[in-house]
Amino acid sequence: MEQISKKEEIIFLIKFIDKEFKADFQSRLSAYGLTSQQGRLLFYINWNTKNGHKIRQVDIEKHFQLTKSTVHGLIDRMEKANLVNKVKDGPNHYIEVSDECQGILKDVFEKRTQCLDKMLKGVSNEEIDTLHALLTKILNNKGGNN
Repeated sequence: MEQISKKEEIIFLIKFIDKEFKADFQSRLSAYGLTSQQGRLLFYINWNTKNGHKIRQVDIEKHFQLTKSTVHGLIDRMEKANLVNKVKDGPNHYIEVSDECQGILKDVFEKRTQCLDKMLKGVSNEEIDTLHALLTKILNNKGGNN
């Protein structure tokens, strides 16, 4: 049997780490009755709002490549669960994370940080910087610009 190259093994390692992160994220969201898709949307809305951007339904559709009806259904259910609010500003409606949901996101984020700390135990700051630089370089290469 042919041995797996280091390059191929890197891909397996990245996939395994991603799988572990997703499982941890889902378990933390499940504690609040949220799906991973709802969690991604909530973090997206929250991050953009905190960075001064007003998020419309169409922004979510484009970012996540979802249909209008899918996003409408997700937002509608999250609004009924008091996770998001629709805010009218002139002719536009913007979506914001509710105050109640802010606490949930803060808790999930703090626990995600604990998960990261656990996974990076024994890894120095210098090694983290190197890993970050290498992964960024790999990601930048995907466009074939280098």
